[in-house]
Amino acid sequence: MNQGMINRIAKKVISSAAEKEVERLFKKLLPSSPFAGKAFSVGGYVRDELLGVGTKDLDVVVNMQGGAGKMTKWLHREFPSISRPRQMRNYPIWVIAFKEDVKYKGEVYNTSGAEVEFADSQKESFPDESSRDRLTEPGTLEEDSQRRDFTVNMLLRDLSSGELLDLTGTSIKDIKEGILRGHHAVDFGKILNDDPLRMMRLVRFQVKYGWKIPMDVLRTVKKNAGRIKIVSGERIRDELIKIMKLGKLSQAIRLMKAVGLLQYVLPEIEAMKGVMHDLSRGHHQEGDVLKHTILVLKNAKPGVESQLAALLHDVGKPKTQEILEDKIQFLGHETVGGEMAEAIMRRLKFERTTVKSVRRMVENHMRPHDLGRGGAGTKALRRFVRKVGEETYDAILDLAEADALGNLPPRNYIPELRKQIDEAMQIPVSQKSVLNGKEIMDLLGMGEGIAVGEAIQFVKDMEDESAARGEELGKAEATKLILDKFRS
Repeated sequence: MNQGMINRIAKKVISSAAEKEVERLFKKLLPSSPFAGKAFSVGGYVRDELLGVGTKDLDVVVNMQGGAGKMTKWLHREFPSISRPRQMRNYPIWVIAFKEDVKYKGEVYNTSGAEVEFADSQKESFPDESSRDRLTEPGTLEEDSQRRDFTVNMLLRDLSSGELLDLTGTSIKDIKEGILRGHHAVDFGKILNDDPLRMMRLVRFQVKYGWKIPMDVLRTVKKNAGRIKIVSGERIRDELIKIMKLGKLSQAIRLMKAVGLLQYVLPEIEAMKGVMHDLSRGHHQEGDVLKHTILVLKNAKPGVESQLAALLHDVGKPKTQEILEDKIQFLGHETVGGEMAEAIMRRLKFERTTVKSVRRMVENHMRPHDLGRGGAGTKALRRFVRKVGEETYDAILDLAEADALGNLPPRNYIPELRKQIDEAMQIPVSQKSVLNGKEIMDLLGMGEGIAVGEAIQFVKDMEDESAARGEELGKAEATKLILDKFRS
């Protein structure tokens, strides 16, 4: 785990604890305020409290017209260290940040780091069929609950008293029993049609918590699946990232396939269905490329790049499949797959570094299999590390191992290959040759060209041969080898 990830996790833990302190502060502060009985925590924060899991993202609904703006401004006046309230876009949603701990009636509340959203209780409409843009107007708490996605996210907690409000009559039961469904008084098809991203949220909640989805809900999702096309790539990406961080993309792909979402979100993965491997060779008995990919995902490590690479490693197979008389082959599928993987990730607006890394993993995922089966020597192992980079080769080995375990019956060469690479790397691989291009050109009296590249590669090969003997090639010896090789 790198330092950046550790820092992000630590920040989330601190923020979560700070938001609990804000909740504790409100319970003391609000009963004697203009907002007594008017401010409620809502949504995932209340849901996770009831589940007994870590809570984060404190969202507050204020049951009065213009209440979010009024309450945040009042809080800023009461505690000047709180940031000035800012309104999000043109919606009645306001955000404040607690820059430091606050003191109230002689008690210190460890609120530093908390960021809290406040919204008016509202109802909403979606006038444009081609977008998720909504219009809002003041509404009651009941109307505010009914506009939300699932009953598990409709619970309210009075921040003045701590009392739970279950306006649906089923939210507490659905959370405890693990059921994903919509409000009984609202057409669930309309909820999904208005904001199709809710279908991806349904998938995420199901795989995260293992909750049950009633058949009528599944049928409604299937009926509305095509509406996902109006959702931006960024928003779909964000849902997928949350799933991948859990390491649950295999379950998500199965569910998306079952309810008809996969063909719209990731048509290239849907295209793997029915693309058969050559079963006559005694491997890939798991079936078609989609089944294999789901097994690979199941064995891949949690994380965005590892899960993405597992999902996309064979995406080139449908386009490269050749059915001959006695065999099925996919020549060059990793190269085609790399190009396709990049196009998919760009469509979904993944970061440039992620795109570059995952493409490299896809394009090189067959190399460890070839090395492991072939009993590669030190020179070949070091060339592999140099080719893909020291920062990437371990991730490629992880992908290759997940790939091997997703092949039934599994043939896993990777653990032994790791040991061999570790031994071959006792003298570290350098991306730079002991002699650079200019030095070689001066030695041989030549200009830039193919011959210089051949000479550089020769020096690198000699470095690897020296490393196989446990020795490090020096500049003087490299100079002699170059002159002997290219001046003879």
